[in-house]
Amino acid sequence: MAAGITAPERAPCAVRSTVQVSIDLVLLAASIAGVILLPLWAKVACTFALAVILARLFVLGHDACHGSLFKSGKVNAWVGRLVFLPTLTTFSLWHVGHNVAHHGFANLKGRDQVWVPFSPGEFAALPKWRQRLERLYRSVWGFGLYYLVELWWNKLVFPTRKHVGSRRKVFIADSILAVAFGVAYLAFLVAIAYVTEQPWWLLALFGAVIPFLLWNYIMGTVIFVHHTGPDMVWFDKRSEWMRLRKVDDLTRDIHFPLRLEKLLHGIMLHRAHHYDPYIPNYRLKAATQRLLAHGVASARATVAGWKYLRELSRKCALYDYEAKAWLAFPQRAPLPATN
Repeated sequence: MAAGITAPERAPCAVRSTVQVSIDLVLLAASIAGVILLPLWAKVACTFALAVILARLFVLGHDACHGSLFKSGKVNAWVGRLVFLPTLTTFSLWHVGHNVAHHGFANLKGRDQVWVPFSPGEFAALPKWRQRLERLYRSVWGFGLYYLVELWWNKLVFPTRKHVGSRRKVFIADSILAVAFGVAYLAFLVAIAYVTEQPWWLLALFGAVIPFLLWNYIMGTVIFVHHTGPDMVWFDKRSEWMRLRKVDDLTRDIHFPLRLEKLLHGIMLHRAHHYDPYIPNYRLKAATQRLLAHGVASARATVAGWKYLRELSRKCALYDYEAKAWLAFPQRAPLPATN
């Protein structure tokens, strides 16, 4: 897609980006300190705060990986790796899976790797265990499990050639960096627990495990709502994808209740991001207005609350690639009657 319309919004501001990174790192340190030093009820609050801060840092790393956080490629690479570490995200592998596969071929089956829906025939051919897993993934309870298993575990930590196609040295180095950081952080929490005479498992649970799992749920939910919905179009033929795809068909802009999406550095304005991934997060709003003014995107934005997510996961489970229509999962066969 040509990005001339949004070109004026491309240039990152080094000061603004540095302030964003600094604020989120300070918030990260403060939340970890809260988990360590505060009473139990406050530890719980800091645990939820940590999950949101992980998401915020990830968005900054995501921008750096696109080259939109700073002008310098080297600075983006170093800062991106730094802010990706708390989510154990590998910079080089994320670049391949997200920048190349997802952005290069968004909503094209066989090339895109994110929440690609099965056709009814493909789903019917799956083993029963995999059908049950897919039903779980596409339920509101399974969004985080999908990201944890299918994306993070399979593609972002020492992935096999089956998942990334090659084993480059930089992939291995970034995987080692992420794992080493995770081990060092857990060791830090255990050591602090010993010094402060607290149960080691309590600090590990509230300071690392739960925030990481909640972060996975946030990430799984965000990418699910961006590329799943009655008006989202998927393709299984590259020629058709090249001819017919439009920004409104491939993704959407999302509002959460209470405008909670503002906590995520503007990334929920996703149409402008897919139209031109070189736009910094703090200029997505202006870029969206440009797309609307030029008629490239419609004014539609979706409010995604809990009820909406439940309905979406129920109605948009499988995809008919010929009819370009979403379908619900087939009803499970009734259990045989017992005498």
